[in-house]
Amino acid sequence: MDNKALFDVKNAVEVMSKALKLFAEKITELMNWYHINQDTINEYLKAFGNLILWRNAVNRLSENQIVFTEQLSGDMIEKVNKSTNVDEVILEYYTENEEKCLRNLVERCGAAERVIAYKKLYPQIVIAAEMGCFQLACLGLFSLEDGILSDIVNQPKNTSFKKRMREIEDKINNKTPPSQTDLKVFAVMISIGTFQETAFGNSDFDKPEPNYLNRHWTLHGRSHRDFTKMDYIKMLLSLDALIFMANLAERTEEKTDEL
Repeated sequence: MDNKALFDVKNAVEVMSKALKLFAEKITELMNWYHINQDTINEYLKAFGNLILWRNAVNRLSENQIVFTEQLSGDMIEKVNKSTNVDEVILEYYTENEEKCLRNLVERCGAAERVIAYKKLYPQIVIAAEMGCFQLACLGLFSLEDGILSDIVNQPKNTSFKKRMREIEDKINNKTPPSQTDLKVFAVMISIGTFQETAFGNSDFDKPEPNYLNRHWTLHGRSHRDFTKMDYIKMLLSLDALIFMANLAERTEEKTDEL
């Protein structure tokens, strides 16, 4: 590798490191709000008995790198909490009924403005997955998320999400049951932090490859793991969550209940 190539690689790494750091700063206040109020939120959720099971299910999903962005129904909560293989539960959900839910997820992500901006990349990712080339699809999704992160950090900062946080705080203080949107905010905040720690965390090449999705091993061509449809679904869900979090942190005009 010549000096120019080495410089290009070094520059690309520095740019992405800066992008990830800046994005983290953009949602730091949002995440800090959650961590500061975590005990209060947990007590609030305990006041509504069925939400204890909801929280257990969210935790189990998070432990398996699943940022579940759909509404957690009572049936799904029960399945997740009782299952010895959470991946199988989610894979069945997205592949039953001729993959209706998976197609909806693919279409939802593809319709997002941040994804449309990359024109041919996302359709090529989907085609690769349809052909069973899940490693290529996951590699493409990591690259796409890198690009979206860079786009986000270059946009003006605003704090419209504070309105959503104030609304939730009022509900906690008044012991008002959370809405489905509130629960989605909680679920994504709980899960995305865990996903970022594992999927986007650094992992040394001189150690055994982790048995979970990891950007470092995937994008640097060092992964020897078998990539599956479930890996692809996890990456799609992380993209869906990234879009949701970015909208939550930056949207100003629309009502927060429509997020």
